[in-house]
Amino acid sequence: MEDFGKTFFKEQIDSVSEFDLVWDNLIEYGIANEDELRLVTSINGSNIDTLNSVLYSRTGYRSWEQYKSMIEE
Repeated sequence: MEDFGKTFFKEQIDSVSEFDLVWDNLIEYGIANEDELRLVTSINGSNIDTLNSVLYSRTGYRSWEQYKSMIEE
Protein backbone atom coordinates (compact mmCIF):
# COMPACT_ATOMS: atom_id res chain seq x y z
CA MET A 1 0.00 0.00 0.00
CA GLU A 2 2.86 2.35 0.79
CA ASP A 3 4.41 1.83 -2.66
CA PHE A 4 1.20 3.00 -4.34
CA GLY A 5 1.37 6.29 -2.41
CA LYS A 6 4.98 6.87 -3.44
CA THR A 7 4.20 6.10 -7.08
CA PHE A 8 1.13 8.35 -7.09
CA PHE A 9 3.08 11.19 -5.46
CA LYS A 10 5.93 10.85 -7.98
CA GLU A 11 3.47 10.90 -10.88
CA GLN A 12 1.85 13.98 -9.38
CA ILE A 13 5.21 15.75 -9.15
CA ASP A 14 6.03 14.77 -12.75
CA SER A 15 2.67 16.15 -13.90
CA VAL A 16 3.25 19.44 -12.10
CA SER A 17 6.74 19.70 -13.56
CA GLU A 18 5.43 19.03 -17.08
CA PHE A 19 2.61 21.54 -16.61
CA ASP A 20 5.05 24.23 -15.46
CA LEU A 21 7.46 23.45 -18.30
CA VAL A 22 4.77 23.67 -20.99
CA TRP A 23 3.24 26.81 -19.40
CA ASP A 24 6.62 28.56 -19.39
CA ASN A 25 7.45 27.45 -22.93
CA LEU A 26 4.11 28.58 -24.35
CA ILE A 27 4.89 32.04 -23.02
CA GLU A 28 8.59 32.02 -23.92
CA TYR A 29 7.96 30.94 -27.52
CA GLY A 30 5.20 33.54 -27.95
CA ILE A 31 2.47 30.97 -28.50
CA ALA A 32 0.28 32.44 -25.75
CA ASN A 33 0.65 35.07 -23.07
CA GLU A 34 0.10 34.62 -19.36
CA ASP A 35 -3.32 36.30 -19.35
CA GLU A 36 -4.54 33.97 -22.09
CA LEU A 37 -3.27 30.90 -20.24
CA ARG A 38 -4.84 32.06 -16.98
CA LEU A 39 -8.19 32.55 -18.71
CA VAL A 40 -8.19 29.19 -20.47
CA THR A 41 -7.03 27.26 -17.39
CA SER A 42 -9.64 28.99 -15.23
CA ILE A 43 -12.32 27.73 -17.65
CA ASN A 44 -10.97 24.29 -18.58
CA GLY A 45 -8.80 23.45 -15.56
CA SER A 46 -5.11 23.67 -14.77
CA ASN A 47 -3.87 20.52 -16.44
CA ILE A 48 -1.60 19.48 -19.28
CA ASP A 49 -4.54 18.71 -21.58
CA THR A 50 -5.66 22.33 -21.39
CA LEU A 51 -2.19 23.59 -22.26
CA ASN A 52 -1.95 21.11 -25.12
CA SER A 53 -5.29 22.43 -26.40
CA VAL A 54 -3.85 25.96 -26.46
CA LEU A 55 -0.79 24.66 -28.28
CA TYR A 56 -2.95 22.84 -30.83
CA SER A 57 -5.19 25.84 -31.36
CA ARG A 58 -2.25 28.12 -32.06
CA THR A 59 0.18 25.79 -33.87
CA GLY A 60 -1.59 22.60 -34.95
CA TYR A 61 0.75 20.46 -32.82
CA ARG A 62 -0.80 18.12 -30.27
CA SER A 63 1.92 18.15 -27.59
CA TRP A 64 4.95 20.12 -26.52
CA GLU A 65 7.19 17.18 -27.46
CA GLN A 66 5.77 17.17 -30.99
CA TYR A 67 6.17 20.94 -31.32
CA LYS A 68 9.71 20.84 -29.97
CA SER A 69 10.77 18.07 -32.35
CA MET A 70 9.41 20.00 -35.33
CA ILE A 71 11.11 23.30 -34.47
CA GLU A 72 14.46 21.59 -33.82
CA GLU A 73 14.61 20.13 -37.35
